[in-house]
Amino acid sequence: MYNYVWLSAGMGILALGLAIFFLVKDLTYSEQTNQRKAIYLIANWGMFLLAVVWIGLSISLYILIQNQLTA
Repeated sequence: MYNYVWLSAGMGILALGLAIFFLVKDLTYSEQTNQRKAIYLIANWGMFLLAVVWIGLSISLYILIQNQLTA
């Protein structure tokens, strides 16, 4: 029905999974090499937040479309 909304949500979930994977991977690497975590993981936290916002916007878009169709 709204294939682009579901496609966007699916890509957001895929990005979230990848963000969590790389965050855990880089977190263990920074602990092994005793690097500062705050600076080393900025890109990973950014990717995680972007994926969460992406999923939220997909859900919001679906709800807004549903409200327009029923109104």
